[in-house]
Order: sequence, then C-alpha cells, then structure tokens
Amino acid sequence: MRIVPVVVGYLETNCYLVACEETSAALLIDPGAEAEKILAAVKEEKIEVKKILLTHGHHDHTGAMNDVRSRWNIPVLLSAAEADFINIPASETKRYTSEGPGVFQVVEDGDEVVQGSVSLRVLFTPGHTPGGVCYLSGDVCFTGDTLFCDGVGRTDFEGGDAGKLLSSIQSKLLTLPDDTTIYPGHGLHSTIGRERRYF
Repeated sequence: MRIVPVVVGYLETNCYLVACEETSAALLIDPGAEAEKILAAVKEEKIEVKKILLTHGHHDHTGAMNDVRSRWNIPVLLSAAEADFINIPASETKRYTSEGPGVFQVVEDGDEVVQGSVSLRVLFTPGHTPGGVCYLSGDVCFTGDTLFCDGVGRTDFEGGDAGKLLSSIQSKLLTLPDDTTIYPGHGLHSTIGRERRYF
C-alpha cells in the first residue's frame, strides 16, 4: 500500500491517495480543496483513482469532491449518518455493497472497502460530526478530524458531540495497537501509543 499525502486549502487539510502497489489503482480520501493540485499528484504518481472516501462532510474535506469526481465518474463513499448530516437525499445514495450506478454510496461500521491489494475497514466514529468515520488498514488508520497528533476534533460546530467523540476514540481507536500509525485530517501523523497518553 502506497500512501501519498496532499495538503490542500487554507486550512491545510490532509488529502490522501492510497494506492495498490500491484495495480496502481487508488482510493482518494477527503479531497478538501485545490482539485488541480490533487489531479497533478495523481498524474505524478501514475495511479488511477477508483473511489473517493470521506471521513466526514465538512467543506474543508469535501471542497474539491465534485471537481475530481467528475473527471473520473467515480463513486463517493460516506456513512449514512453523514449523508443525512450534509443533506444528501436518500434517493441519491445506495449501499456500498449493492450493485448499480450511484454517485454516493453509504458504508457502515465494519465494511471493507477493497481496491486491489488495499483493504480499508470502516470504523464508525461520530462526535466531530454525526456520521464521521475512520478507515483502518493493518497498522495504519486514517482518522479524519476524529483524532490528531496531540489533539482531537472540535465539537462546537453543528452536529458535534464531545461525549460521542470521546466514546468513539476510546472504543474504536484506543483499542488499536500502540504502533498503529494515524494519518489525521490536519497536521502531522502520529501513533495510537503517542495519543493514548492524553486519555
């Protein structure tokens, strides 16, 4: 699995390209802004993006979503609760595991998003937003704005809930091994062991 971070936008959001080493097929996590910068990174890495994955629906994580999606006509994956939160009509969503066309596909806790040799397991982690998720692959976890290096996501925005965020971190992330590397939505990467000290 090859991980290519692309920092975008005035809030310096971490967008991630996650590519299969064997096929060069890739997943794109949180295209927050600067579509042309993301597209340039895809071209430079010589990969082909097959799906867009959202950790949550805040604009700094979705701002370039439509621009990059339209280039490839690929689906966008997010949780059902987040689709509701950002007002995507139910008629425009379908389950990720079902067949047929659809721009938005909803994932549930425990789902596996597979692309080539890359497999990401969905961890439902509400709190920063009502339907936030993280994506886990072995000893790597993409945590969005749930958990940062030396911090956690804000809960004072609409839909935030500090109690749920803490519960999500404790039940879904702090149960992972200490050497699990976290790739957050902003800032530097870290490890579960490092972040465990704050809880």
